[in-house]
Amino acid sequence: MKRQMRSLTYRNLMAVIHKIESKGYDFEESGRLAWGVFAEFQNHPQGMSIEERVRRILTKDE
Repeated sequence: MKRQMRSLTYRNLMAVIHKIESKGYDFEESGRLAWGVFAEFQNHPQGMSIEERVRRILTKDE
């Protein structure tokens, strides 16, 4: 069973950064986007999951 990310921990932040990096962003840009994903989730926890928010980030080419 895959665990869901719900809180901002170092492990979760790094996992999100690596997922965003795989879309073509560098580490610095990925870090900023990851912080934004967690901040958005904290403001609206009943909306999309963190994983869904990361999936909706476009690749760098798009």
